[in-house]
Amino acid sequence: MDTNEKKEYNGGMNMSFGATKEYLGLMRKSYDQAKRKRHKSIIDEFCRVTVYERKYAIKLLSGNRKHKKRKGRKASYGAEVRSALIAVWRETGCMCSTYLAADMPYWVEDYEKHVALITSDKVRSQLLSMSPSTMDRLLRGVERIKTGSLPRKRRNSAEYLLKQAIPCKSGEDTMAALVRPGDIQTDTFALGGGDASGNFFWILDGTDRKTQWTWLSPTWNNGEVATVKALRHILKNLPFVIYSMHHDNGSEIINYHLAKNFPHLCPHAVLSRSRPRKCNDNAHVEQKNRSVGRELFGERRIDCRDLEEDLKRLCDEWSFFCNFFRPSKMLVSKEKRPDGKGFTRKYDRPSTPFKRILNESCIPQKQKQKLIEAKAKVSGIDLRYRIVKRLKRILRKQEEYNSAQARKASIIRGVDASGSSLRDAPSGTPSAFDTSILQGAITLGPKPISKKKSNLESVRILTNNNQRNSNKSVFST
Repeated sequence: MDTNEKKEYNGGMNMSFGATKEYLGLMRKSYDQAKRKRHKSIIDEFCRVTVYERKYAIKLLSGNRKHKKRKGRKASYGAEVRSALIAVWRETGCMCSTYLAADMPYWVEDYEKHVALITSDKVRSQLLSMSPSTMDRLLRGVERIKTGSLPRKRRNSAEYLLKQAIPCKSGEDTMAALVRPGDIQTDTFALGGGDASGNFFWILDGTDRKTQWTWLSPTWNNGEVATVKALRHILKNLPFVIYSMHHDNGSEIINYHLAKNFPHLCPHAVLSRSRPRKCNDNAHVEQKNRSVGRELFGERRIDCRDLEEDLKRLCDEWSFFCNFFRPSKMLVSKEKRPDGKGFTRKYDRPSTPFKRILNESCIPQKQKQKLIEAKAKVSGIDLRYRIVKRLKRILRKQEEYNSAQARKASIIRGVDASGSSLRDAPSGTPSAFDTSILQGAITLGPKPISKKKSNLESVRILTNNNQRNSNKSVFST
């Protein structure tokens, strides 16, 4: 590989020494005449064109280093040798250079026998004498394809096309105080207790940016069908028509099931998604996940399938309480401080989402009257008492479910235990630990599980006649 090819391979501009020297003279003059603030941009431009390291470029531009032409050693391996090395390397399955160099004579011979002949004896001899570090240098930038590796996900996949069809932007471009009701943000949070294994409930949260009206709805396993069902329930409880829905890049929202149903759920709404790795693009609903959702459920794990209806009623009651009886404040202005350090933020007077809706002129009076009548029928203290009572009942049922699951697991371990003395002993032989055969012996431990019950449990497990935990629990009838 000659010098120009090497320079082009490293990603630089293919400039001759004379052109580089002339360009350096122009940039040095600009560097001397420019103010200190522009030095960074001049250095960046000079490094991008010449592919010099930054410290060396600064020395050249400031005149502390003379630009000399370094002769150096000519390239030992040309483009023909590199092409032959890449071809042999790929036929070996992209082997490590250390192992490839150790057995290169065999691979060259095998390559010429089954694939193609090496063009010349010089190329063959250079391949045989090449060191592992030289192989690594020549193979730098070449894609490694491992045997049996999964194919890379193509950009023309159905999921990619669906994601590209949804515009990607920040949900906080316009301040919430300046929009009208109907600009909602959605997100989900898990009730897995920090353990993502198995089946458990998720909570879908929908929040309006202007009025801060929030509604929660549970979903089982965060599936697309359950998410659409929960979203339909949330939209049903919004006292206004939405015109925009913003969400993150989760697969529970970005799927074809929602794409088919969204025009029927929100005929006049526009769907958008957050930018990747930008959690502040969905800031309003992320804040409500904590102040509304986690305040109620905490970090508990709820995975009893029979609690879905109880969770749904609890979320409805809690959402009603937060929207009608819990005030919140909203940012109305944000200005940069004169000294340039931070921002000056101003908030409005704390108010409930219910009162914010009453102050909105774009919402029909008929809808406002319905909300006034709904609030008049409920007492805030009485509603909170019912919420606490229902939550305690849910947690009690969950504890009973956990205990039943633990007992079931212990039964399975007892039936399937290996290495037992009864397994090794002949049929009818008493165990060395069986004290019931001694006269006057009294069993102080818990009552043992009957053989009939143990056998029935084993048969159910082996024949798979019992329903899965996701469909049946200890509370099913």
